[in-house]
Amino acid sequence: MSFLKSLMGRLARSVALPAAALLLATGASAAYPDRPITIIVPFNAGTTPDILSRMVADQMGRDIGQSVVVLNRVGASGIIGTQALINSPADGYTIAYANVATLAINQGLYKKLPYDADRQLAPVALAGYVQNVLVVRPELGVKTVPELIALAKKKPGALSVGSGGNGTTGHLSAEMFKSMGGVFMTHIPYKGGLEADLALIRGEIDVLFENITTIAPYISSGKVVALGVTGGKRDPTLPNLPTMAESGLKGYNAVAWTGYVAPAGVDPQVLDFLNKAVNKALNDPHMKSRLAAQAFEVTTGPRNALFDLAHKERPMWADVIKKSGAAID
Repeated sequence: MSFLKSLMGRLARSVALPAAALLLATGASAAYPDRPITIIVPFNAGTTPDILSRMVADQMGRDIGQSVVVLNRVGASGIIGTQALINSPADGYTIAYANVATLAINQGLYKKLPYDADRQLAPVALAGYVQNVLVVRPELGVKTVPELIALAKKKPGALSVGSGGNGTTGHLSAEMFKSMGGVFMTHIPYKGGLEADLALIRGEIDVLFENITTIAPYISSGKVVALGVTGGKRDPTLPNLPTMAESGLKGYNAVAWTGYVAPAGVDPQVLDFLNKAVNKALNDPHMKSRLAAQAFEVTTGPRNALFDLAHKERPMWADVIKKSGAAID
């Protein structure tokens, strides 16, 4: 009888669970998820992180049969939202958008960063990346990267380059450009990407490195002139635009990669479930097509792929920050 009970128990445990539920080994076994999941986005509504996360939340919710909601917690280069995640229960019901800033740049930018990503966060999924694009105001009269470099060398410090804030990928893409191009341009930080975009359109600044997703409408309308993309290969949405490397800056490669994290201590089974759910949402054909149209290249993988990328890029960004003197106390 004991053998039969044991066999029946093993058979029961081997029954496949519904796609929308994961049975956790808790005192009173409960289906996960049995209530809404929150995605904290540490950046403004309407920005690339927000747009991406709302699309992921919508698709993921349909796939797992549970609501997924987005909560914007904005400020300090993603620090406020990241800390909000760290302070939330490690139960898998709160995750957060993370990116090159929160996982790689901030580590070199802040002398006293108030969180330890490796110790206090757990990777959920790598999502992909969007390239930045170098754009200038039309009145500047340059059409290529070499022409911009030549003009900047002719007028050291006279040209201004804006950004959505100190330590953003737009700012550091510009610093990398200045270092590799051997030029000096005056950096003018704004309170966000939208403010920097509008400043360029109004002619208040000369140059800007901005996410393709947000600046593309202004490129197509002719309000700004695009000179090159910052990644290692051309972007499908701007196929005729060369990379910075193709334009003479060999080795230049800077993209805004993204992913999702959870508080440290979440059950590994839950993290695996979330990884599969995020990956499935991102790789949905319709979703992938919509993201591609916004210049976002989906790049999914196992959970650790996100932190592996962060560890790889931290020294590169730390070097750019050191050369630029952009460190924040």
